[in-house]
Amino acid sequence: MAGEHIGKIRFEIQGSVVIGHFSAMANPCSIFIEHQDHVSIQKAIYRMAQEVWRIEQKYSRYLSASTLDNINHANGEPVLIDEETYHLLQLSDVLWQESKGKFDISSGIFRTLWHFNQQQSIPTQQQVDEILAFVGWEKIKYDQQHITLPQGMQIDFGGIGKEYAADLCAALAPASLGQSVLVNLGGDVVAKGARADNSPWKIGIETKQGGGKVWKEIPLAKGAIATSGDVYKSIRYNGTRYGHIINALTGFPVTNSPRTVTIAAPNCTEAGMLSTLAILQGENAETFLQEKDRPYWVQR
Repeated sequence: MAGEHIGKIRFEIQGSVVIGHFSAMANPCSIFIEHQDHVSIQKAIYRMAQEVWRIEQKYSRYLSASTLDNINHANGEPVLIDEETYHLLQLSDVLWQESKGKFDISSGIFRTLWHFNQQQSIPTQQQVDEILAFVGWEKIKYDQQHITLPQGMQIDFGGIGKEYAADLCAALAPASLGQSVLVNLGGDVVAKGARADNSPWKIGIETKQGGGKVWKEIPLAKGAIATSGDVYKSIRYNGTRYGHIINALTGFPVTNSPRTVTIAAPNCTEAGMLSTLAILQGENAETFLQEKDRPYWVQR
């Protein structure tokens, strides 16, 4: 099986663990299952990956005719939504309220100003103000059946979608294969249970310098770990570093924020929400995390 490709998945074996590698949501993804029935593992991993791809197809802003694309191009008209979309909108509302407006799924439009690659300058206040007119969660109307965006506004679930997908993916692992299952969607990690010998999985957290070097190794037997940061998405301009997480109230990146925040929680959705909220606290990130009473690791 080592190196075997089935569809868009590459399978390999490391000791007693079968791993399926695939790409989704612009990230490398892997599913690890420790069990003797390799044929059943292959089928399970393929089904689990399909669920991740389903969510990507449904909520990618880059795919025409996706649910998100239909919402963003409705020209101010109401759009019919399903229960799953309503659930993600509710999560977005919680983040907006908890962050006091700094997190806002309508702020993705700032990507037209902030590119975080070889950008040679930063936007002017006037440019930011022009975009701010199209940002504001409070302007959006939604209920369990419909959502209505003011004309010119857009939404983007961003990391919420990936963390939600990680939880769903792990939940789809068949009970017949046991609990030794680990899902890693681009750093959003969920463990259904420990390894077959009851030892924890080992999750490496990359250094703030990047390059694949491990800063800290975290044992994970059950639950989830998520990391937010700007290791690969930041620019320097006139001696100041600008990370990619934007304060939706100002249109500029959060100041004095950690380089990375890693959270452990019972599920990936919670871990991801807390890590993002912590980054948005800037210099007060650690105080915020202490109040939430979840294990955390911060790099500044």
